[in-house]
Amino acid sequence: MPDDLQYRAEDIPLTLRQATHSPRLLYVEDMVEIAEVTCLMLEDLGLDITVVNSAEEALALTEPESAHFDIVLTDVVLPGLSGIHLARRLNRRWPDLPIILVSGYSEELALGYANQYELIRKPFSRGTLIDALQRHLDASVHPHG
Repeated sequence: MPDDLQYRAEDIPLTLRQATHSPRLLYVEDMVEIAEVTCLMLEDLGLDITVVNSAEEALALTEPESAHFDIVLTDVVLPGLSGIHLARRLNRRWPDLPIILVSGYSEELALGYANQYELIRKPFSRGTLIDALQRHLDASVHPHG
């Protein structure tokens, strides 16, 4: 088993473990198996995770009168609207909402979106995912620190 899968509670970033509320993560992934594995990676972090399998579902959940999310993790390649288009629409609606893109396709990196959004390449480790979430949650809690 890789070392990064053997996190202990004290290894989990404080922002994720000791938040005054459970950070709400919207996770958009159309492949059920990948979503299940990723949720297992995140289950002991104390996140309130909502999983949907399309950008359209994500947009419906983020309407102004709907639930507020602290961070969005989305696959780039989705049926219908892509994760990149989802990210752009969400940022128009919620400019300060942190969004992390996930892709297994190197062509997506070449499109130049990595400078607008953090992009994690599949397959990713638990440590890589936790580090990305930590950076964005820290930035949203302490925007100037």
